[in-house]
Amino acid sequence: MDNAREATFSSCFYEGRRSVLRTVGEYLEQEEQPTPPGFDPTASSSSGLSKRELLACFSPVLWELLQKEKSVWALQILVQAYLHMPPENLQQLVLSAEREAAQGFLTLMRRSWAQLQVPPSEEQALGRLTALLLQRYPRLTSQLFIDLSPLIPFLAVSDLMRFPPSLLANDSVLAAIRDYSPGMRPEQKEALARRLLAPELFGEVPAWPQELLWAVLPLLPHLPLENFLQLSPHQIQALEDSWPAAGLGPGHARHVLRSLVNQSVQDGEEQVRRLGPLACFLSPEELQSLVPLNDPMGPVERGLLECAANGTLSPQGRVAYELLGVLRSSGGAVLSPRELRVWAPLFPQLGLRFLQELSEPQLRAMLPALQGTSVTPAQAVLLLGRLLPRHDLSLEELCSLHLLLPGLNSQTLQAIPRRVLVGACSCLAPELSRLSACQTAALLQTFRVKDGVKNMGTTGAGAAVCIAGQQPIPTTWPDCLLPLLPLKLLQLDSAALLADRRRYRELPWSEQQAQFLWKKMQVPTNLTLRNLQALGTLAGGMSCEFLQQINSMADFLEVVHLIYQLPTGVRGSLRTCIWAELQWRMTMPEPELVTLGPELSGLDTQLLLDLPVRLMDRLSNESIMLVVELVRGAPEQLLALTPLHRAALAERALQSLAPEETTVSREVLETLGPLVGFLGMESTRRIPLQILLAHLRQLQGFCLGELFATELGRLLLQEPILGKPELWSQDEVEQAGRLVFTLSTEAISLIPREALGPETLERLLEKQQSWEQSRAGQLCRGPPLTPKKAALVAGVVRPAVEDLPEPVPNCADVRGTFPAAWAATQIAEMELSDFEDCLALFAGDPGLGPEELRAAMRKAKQLWGPPRGFRPEQILQLGRLLIGLGERELQELTLVDWGVLSTLGQIDGWSSVQLRVVVSSFLRQSGRHVSHLDFLHLTALGYTLCGLRPEELQHISSWEFSQAALFLGHLHLQCSEEQLEVLAQLLVLPGGFGPVSNWGPEIFTEIGTIAAGIPDLALSALLREQIQGLTPLAISVIPAPKFAVVFGPTQLSSLTSVQAVAVTPEQMAFLSSEQRRAVAWAQYEGKESPGQQGRSRAWGLQDSSQPSWTLALTICFLGNLL
Repeated sequence: MDNAREATFSSCFYEGRRSVLRTVGEYLEQEEQPTPPGFDPTASSSSGLSKRELLACFSPVLWELLQKEKSVWALQILVQAYLHMPPENLQQLVLSAEREAAQGFLTLMRRSWAQLQVPPSEEQALGRLTALLLQRYPRLTSQLFIDLSPLIPFLAVSDLMRFPPSLLANDSVLAAIRDYSPGMRPEQKEALARRLLAPELFGEVPAWPQELLWAVLPLLPHLPLENFLQLSPHQIQALEDSWPAAGLGPGHARHVLRSLVNQSVQDGEEQVRRLGPLACFLSPEELQSLVPLNDPMGPVERGLLECAANGTLSPQGRVAYELLGVLRSSGGAVLSPRELRVWAPLFPQLGLRFLQELSEPQLRAMLPALQGTSVTPAQAVLLLGRLLPRHDLSLEELCSLHLLLPGLNSQTLQAIPRRVLVGACSCLAPELSRLSACQTAALLQTFRVKDGVKNMGTTGAGAAVCIAGQQPIPTTWPDCLLPLLPLKLLQLDSAALLADRRRYRELPWSEQQAQFLWKKMQVPTNLTLRNLQALGTLAGGMSCEFLQQINSMADFLEVVHLIYQLPTGVRGSLRTCIWAELQWRMTMPEPELVTLGPELSGLDTQLLLDLPVRLMDRLSNESIMLVVELVRGAPEQLLALTPLHRAALAERALQSLAPEETTVSREVLETLGPLVGFLGMESTRRIPLQILLAHLRQLQGFCLGELFATELGRLLLQEPILGKPELWSQDEVEQAGRLVFTLSTEAISLIPREALGPETLERLLEKQQSWEQSRAGQLCRGPPLTPKKAALVAGVVRPAVEDLPEPVPNCADVRGTFPAAWAATQIAEMELSDFEDCLALFAGDPGLGPEELRAAMRKAKQLWGPPRGFRPEQILQLGRLLIGLGERELQELTLVDWGVLSTLGQIDGWSSVQLRVVVSSFLRQSGRHVSHLDFLHLTALGYTLCGLRPEELQHISSWEFSQAALFLGHLHLQCSEEQLEVLAQLLVLPGGFGPVSNWGPEIFTEIGTIAAGIPDLALSALLREQIQGLTPLAISVIPAPKFAVVFGPTQLSSLTSVQAVAVTPEQMAFLSSEQRRAVAWAQYEGKESPGQQGRSRAWGLQDSSQPSWTLALTICFLGNLL
């Protein structure tokens, strides 16, 4: 150690009359304090190094002192310091300590556990520390498990599985599991539950005695369903009082209910009361026989509403529909506001008619209970219209209605004074992401109009227009609206940005805004790291050139660290630049090896996941296992990668865990976690069928890649797993769960009708819908399942015998299946009241065909009368069903209001004739000429903009269109090539962005799919950074022949991996072999691009033929990221 650090330690340990532990504790506590603003980061880094050296050198001494003095305060400080250490430093510290000292410290942690405080964010680090300390024990015994039971919930499954299976035969171990199971994660319980099945422990499940069942009760809900189904009625009834609180899933709960529910006796209400939460899984038929629902505030009804509130009962299901029937029949007007709040979980399912019956006090009382509930846009329009005061609106009143902001329309927006809107910015900000594109444009238009743009009409903000080429007086925008601004309205200059960085540094700027503002600031290349940090999210707009001009490797890595910590993420082109630059720097002579050290330990986990495919094979197994650990803890980050990237990572992880040609063990499968869903066919076949069967429950929670899903569907039909589909019973269907959709359509159609009863079908479809609507499901984006779902429900929606008439569905039948499952003739025969109850479901099903849409629309007209009388909220509720209107009926709709117009503009699927009718109708009713369309109405037109002929589109104001492009560019417009070319031409006119050759990447990102209309010659001349500004959707909509002509191999090689994956099969079919190789190179980020030599910064990664020290350097760099 140098003199300065020696002095630091001396001052810590030399205290004449004070405790050494207290002195060290105070020093560490001071070091844990956050770095004050303006503090030099290098000083902080040096301080962190001193702290690590202190802990590394003197931890065993401190542990010994702790055992003597028993200071919980000092232990808390020391544990906190360990949890903040880089994993590799902590590992070195623990493994170099004497075994007795490490064991003593672990014992001390266990004894003081009740007094220690560990925040949830550090639980993973605590598990890592506990696992390292466990490695110092020669034998993992049952007694050790009992001693450490408070810390067991923090261990990884792989660490937990190091304990021998025999420990579950110990009564004290089972008691410890019972005591601490509430804190254990589901995957931990599942792993322990599977160990119960070892035949040498307790034998077969049907033979388990009551004492054992009670002892392992916390683990029973986590048994594989195939084993849980082996429990006999006698075994289940023996635990009758324990099941309600056991936390059973749907399949397990249904098996228990079959043994507990007796529909032939008279005490139905008492049975339901005893079932508690298990009543959530009763079918409507069972409820009807046990205790008919008829009291909106009855105990059974309130219990079921709690099921809906905690997510156990689907609000769109049949039981929920029975509950809604109780509320409608009794009339909401008779309920007090407090009683109505109980019904908040089902609020989105209440129709507009019911809400109109409620009084204003009732509606206002409901609002606080609706937090987290998805109020539909139509409901929001109705409620905001009724509850928003038209005069003297206060800031407090507007903020109290923030949940209803998606109901904003021209009337309500006009009623909100500008000063109130500005003041409400902070409370409205969380809801802004829920606004439609047109509502966002209307908010911006309100400020733009009131700041000097000429108003040509008399109907408020909606009638304001700009004369072509006119620019508004510079506007002072509320901060919450700044991240929503089109580039044309983002008029912040360099001086304003740099003078008020604190105001702008935390705003969630879009990718193109950050790039635009970065250029505006003209950031000098010698900017210090401290000043770069002060830019906050504005640093996300950093250019590749700025990165390349950073000379020092240490500075370069610090900047990369900063970029990956930004909450706004890393744009694709900058990510490509980072890895290309890093690779290039590692080929330079005498690299600064010392800079790739522990200071990188805090890098964001996304950086490690972002590792290009080409580098994966060159990492050590230890480095790959760090990635695997990150993926298990952050599966959504995995799903943000391209499918090719996920598959490469999964195969590389499997390679490090199980050598080729060996079978994949249960432990390996558990370790892979979500990565298992991206294994290829050959790797999937290495999983033994019995292990795969036991893993079905976990697989239902994972995103499954196409190759894995196809192979899994084939394996499920093998005899050791579920067998031939024609022999399946309800048990097999429940075991498969949503994995039934991995089967082929033909295999699904072979499943017997008897195995697919209404309850089983509903649960299956609910589970799949819940997955599709989850964050992970949305990122997963699997293939459409409509044909497979249709095959699944065929036994319900089609007659059993050909000669029999088609069944006519009621609303419960539709809820138990899905609207698109029913033919147009069946929809036409529905009772009007049933159709009204299910109207929202029909309007929200994208699978309805043209005939079904027309049949549904005919029912809606029976309900509400001719289209000319439709109210705005009714039009909003109809949604896609409006496609079922004829040409004359479309002309009858009143489209002057931008809210109504935008409802039609958001619908994809109009015919070319309908597009023309809608846009012509709007122009006629509003008395506008195309040249007077402002950016609000251009945005409102949306898809229907393609109803204008090319010669009409030419009259659109380029100034207005260049602002609307932000919103229109997110749509896959069904315009002809000629129409798209006219739209793109508007953007190069004086009021737009100027010549394409002068555009930066941020403009290409801003205009999105409209870039597909740029002329061939201009597209073929794009530079690398311009190409990388194209959105993936824009790339996918370029017509295939045009795509092949304008982009040569060199340009295709410059695509980012996300862009390259967006290239469609149709586009690939038109490419030459050389072009296809270039696209593949970009997709895999792994081959030398055509004709590239030398530094090759433009092409990303280098060829693998590099010096061996380069490989070592890469591994060193990545191994120290955490």
